[in-house]
Amino acid sequence: MTAGASTFLLLIGSYLFGSVSSAILITRLWTGKDIRTLGNRNAGAANVGRSVGIFPAALVTIIDFSKGAIPVMLARYWKLGDMWALAGASAAALGHSYPIYFRFRGGKGLAVSLGALLAFTPLETFITLPVLGLVYLVITGSAVTGALVSLAILIGLNIWSGRSLIIILAPLALLFVMGLCSLPEAIPAWRKRDDKGRLIVQWLHPKDSLESNHIAIVTDSVASLPQELCRRENIHVVPLTLVLPDKTYQDGVDIDTREFYRWLRERELSPKTSAPSPGEYLTLFKQLAKKHKVALVLTPAKELTQVWDSARLAREQAPKTLEIHVIDTRTAGPAQGFAVLSAARAKSAGLSPEEILKAIQTAQANVGLIGVLDTLKFLVEGGRVQDAHRWVKSALHVYPMITLTGGLIRLAGLSRSKKKAVNRTRRWLEDHLPPGAAALAYFHTDAHEEIQALSNQLETVLQPTESFITELTPVLGAHAGPGIVGVAWWMNPEKMILTP
Repeated sequence: MTAGASTFLLLIGSYLFGSVSSAILITRLWTGKDIRTLGNRNAGAANVGRSVGIFPAALVTIIDFSKGAIPVMLARYWKLGDMWALAGASAAALGHSYPIYFRFRGGKGLAVSLGALLAFTPLETFITLPVLGLVYLVITGSAVTGALVSLAILIGLNIWSGRSLIIILAPLALLFVMGLCSLPEAIPAWRKRDDKGRLIVQWLHPKDSLESNHIAIVTDSVASLPQELCRRENIHVVPLTLVLPDKTYQDGVDIDTREFYRWLRERELSPKTSAPSPGEYLTLFKQLAKKHKVALVLTPAKELTQVWDSARLAREQAPKTLEIHVIDTRTAGPAQGFAVLSAARAKSAGLSPEEILKAIQTAQANVGLIGVLDTLKFLVEGGRVQDAHRWVKSALHVYPMITLTGGLIRLAGLSRSKKKAVNRTRRWLEDHLPPGAAALAYFHTDAHEEIQALSNQLETVLQPTESFITELTPVLGAHAGPGIVGVAWWMNPEKMILTP
């Protein structure tokens, strides 16, 4: 093989090998989930360790180290020289950060770079690894600071060992590549932050940036966010109340969802619902005041429920040490859930309360939902659909499509079969949501097979940045009825500032 062919094969092969994201693949095998939707959403070993477990993180680390080491060893085997060995390692780090197989959304390349450096100078790099761990995991919590300190020490060790200029500069070159790969996230964050100094502290020493830890994000069960997602994002959820003839239940807490929907199908139930009382919110506010300075409470549209009023009344009696903002999201269900996620993720990025409120406003303008109902009966009885009686009187059994905008539930169309209604909904989403531009929440009420089929179709066409399936809580089911199938969206969520 000629030197030119070997060089070409080294660079292309290193990029393609680097694009095999072990963090994504192992997390999917381990949990069935995408690591880019967990923790800080970085497809790297550290996030796998925090979100999945130590053993899968160790496997990711070994594979990622090999991505950087193998190009160096191949270049030396083919006698291409250290310059091309460094170029191959850089190509692997680039593939790791922008994997061609995973929509160019990968990790930061630190493990890949360390693997390459271990192949270049095993002893010197091994000596610096404890420094990286100490600075990153113990002192600062910042991979940026850990890399800067440890790689600076490595350069010094390489000079002391009398290494060649290429080897001495290799840590600096790989650090430069990692920096370039981080620019697409760093530049928008820099532009959006009013306090640039605090952002620099967040990057270099996040353990010193404690302001976000004093902010609590609060919502209610109407948001229908999966419990695991709420735990991961540290979202406090206040349940609404479901009133049935035999008992009163806390929404999503002490009632079996499937059993409830079976009751709705088989019995002549007319469930009643009620918002949390001001006292329930007040109890939560008193608890939050012990550890937090600010509480952001995101509620459904006040035209639909009394949740906003209850939270506002509780705010007047809450401890003065807790600054409380009650925000009407002007929507409900999983669309409200996306507004809540925007707040939680802005908080995780270290934004101030004022900046988080701006992030919520941005999200409110970019969320929505559309769904297909089995019947209008429950919404009509609840009086929550504009002109619903006119539609019911003028039609035989039909399947309505509904939207929620400006706090009002509106009929978007009717179909003679549910299959046609779902297909119309799918086509509408495909026409209005560009591929790769939105996060999606597929929601349903006791329609597991139908929502799975719809999600499979839309995942392929719309390629969402993030997606999950959620079953609406019984309180929402009491108003929408069993059998609803729908989709909520959050446009351009990647433009929100995430944790560096």
